[in-house]
Amino acid sequence: MISEIYPVCIGLTAVAITIFYLRYKKTNPWRIFLWAAFILYLTGVICVTLFPMDYTNTVHEDFIIWENTLKPIPFNVISQMFHEKILIYILVQIGGNILMTIPLGIMLPLLRPGKKKWFYPLFFLCFTVAIESSQLLIGALLRTFYRTTDIDDVILNFTGAMIGMLIYRLLPQKFKQRFL
Repeated sequence: MISEIYPVCIGLTAVAITIFYLRYKKTNPWRIFLWAAFILYLTGVICVTLFPMDYTNTVHEDFIIWENTLKPIPFNVISQMFHEKILIYILVQIGGNILMTIPLGIMLPLLRPGKKKWFYPLFFLCFTVAIESSQLLIGALLRTFYRTTDIDDVILNFTGAMIGMLIYRLLPQKFKQRFL
């Protein structure tokens, strides 16, 4: 089993290098803080979505793998949860996937202001598809399929990022200028 310690160490190293570099460039301290927070956020997303990687439990029946791993029908898993009335799973699945990407929707425009209107939604979509694709690819490479690849997660993650973008737009201009 590959644990979360590896991405945490890499994330902390990236934070240290980023802080050192931005301090050397005499960057605004608020911007340095935001970059450090963003890197830690991305590290957390990687830890939650990809780790721990279980490479010890291999599966050999391909038809079982795809049936249990790939969920390409939108809202199918969520509707099953509502039908089976699994409240805690509904809250974790829907709430967790939305909450996970709200910081992305707030921090990315603060770090990269002035982009075209289509840039952020396209980035958010690519980000969420990359997470789900990584889970599928890692499972295929390790032959374990320890995670499911669910279109619902893409939709919920994208929704969370767009909610974050809305929160960003509601922030006072004075607050946004602090990070320039």
